[in-house]
Amino acid sequence: MNFDDMLRDAWHHEAPHPRLADLTARVLRQQRLRHAQRIGEVALTLAAALVFARAFASGAAGPGHWLLLPFFVVFLPVAWVFALRSRDGRNAVVAESMHDYARLRLAQLRLGLRDLSLARTAAVCLLGYATVAVVAAGWIGAPEWRSGAVALLAYASAWAAGTWWLSRRLRARWVAEYRSVRRLLSEP
Repeated sequence: MNFDDMLRDAWHHEAPHPRLADLTARVLRQQRLRHAQRIGEVALTLAAALVFARAFASGAAGPGHWLLLPFFVVFLPVAWVFALRSRDGRNAVVAESMHDYARLRLAQLRLGLRDLSLARTAAVCLLGYATVAVVAAGWIGAPEWRSGAVALLAYASAWAAGTWWLSRRLRARWVAEYRSVRRLLSEP
C-alpha cells in the first residue's frame, strides 16, 4: 500500500465533527428558505405588473395606482439586481466536511444580514416616499389623492414597523449564530 492510498483511507474514515449534522440541517433549511423567498419575489413582481398593466390598459388607474407606480418602478428593479447579484454557486456542490459547511453557512448568514439591511433601507425609503406623497397630495388638495396618499402612508408605516421588528429579531439570532460558526471554524 502506498502513501496516497493510506492518506485516502485516513481521509475517508475520519470521524465527522459532532456539530456537522446540525450545521448541515441549517444550511439546507436556509437554501429552502432562499428558494421560497425567490418564488415570493417572482410572484410579487408578476402581481404588480399584472395589476398596473390591467389598470392602465382599462383606463381605470386611480390615484392609488399613480402613487404606487414610482415606488414599484424603482423598488422592483433594484430588488432584482440585488437578488441576481447575490446568487452563489457554492450552494450547488458542497463536500461533506464541517469546514465547507461552516464556510457556506457563514456566507449564507452574511447574505441574510445584508438582505435585512436592504429590507430596512427599503422600508425607510417607502415611508419617506409615502410622507412626501401625503404632503404633495395635501398641497394639491384633491380629496381622492389625499385619501390614496394617507392609505399609502398607513400601509408604509405598518410595513416599516413590521420590517424593523422582524429585522431586529432575526438580526440578533443570525449575529449570534455567525459568531458561533466563526468560533467553530477557528477551533483546531
